Amino acid sequence: GRYTVVLDQDLAGVFIHEAFGHICEADFLLRNEPMRKVMELGKRFGVETLNVVDDGFIPGARGNCPYDDEGVPRTRVYLIKEGVLTGLMHSRATAKKLGTKPTGNARAVSWEHEPIVRMRNTFIEPGPYTFEEMLDGIDYGIYACGAFGGQTEFEQFTFSAAYGYEIVKGKLGEMVRDVVLTGNVFQTLRHIEMIGRDFQLKGSAGGCGKGGQWPLPITTGAPHVRIRDVVVGGR
Repeated sequence: GRYTVVLDQDLAGVFIHEAFGHICEADFLLRNEPMRKVMELGKRFGVETLNVVDDGFIPGARGNCPYDDEGVPRTRVYLIKEGVLTGLMHSRATAKKLGTKPTGNARAVSWEHEPIVRMRNTFIEPGPYTFEEMLDGIDYGIYACGAFGGQTEFEQFTFSAAYGYEIVKGKLGEMVRDVVLTGNVFQTLRHIEMIGRDFQLKGSAGGCGKGGQWPLPITTGAPHVRIRDVVVGGR
């Protein structure tokens, strides 16, 4: 069914990296004309409290690189600023093709590989709400915790939460298993209603894979995020 869902920090961070971050990598957009049209800078993607960042330096994070593998110094890239798409991640080559500046996102997993556009530390900035405020007003919903795995194809995603709880009349209820969330990333970003203030970073133990280059150290992060109208399977 469709429910209001609250994602914990872990799952929200993985969601923003997997479902949204990869489509903000400029080399992907240069290969996918239809997606490039959708990913038009200046387009509104969500509420004004939604800010999504990729940064090459966060103290203690695994994705830190003061310079990328093409010698470009780190920058802080706002992918979404106040709900609007404001930036993409670039290498020198993609920046040249799209008439902009490189962002310090060209990374190679080792010297045997060519640098390609990769994320570093990618996260949703904290918003104004407490966890209790986010549960408030939900008659029946799902609190989804932890990322168990998932897949994305263009803008479609499927994620399995490690576990979850029912939300009943604004309070946490019974534990539930097999929480599978599916949807369209753009619709899901638009359906984000509330962003928590309880931000957490999480270094990915496995790292990130792309174009045969794996595992690249990255960090994801987010506060709790409340999203309306999410398709939840396994229920």
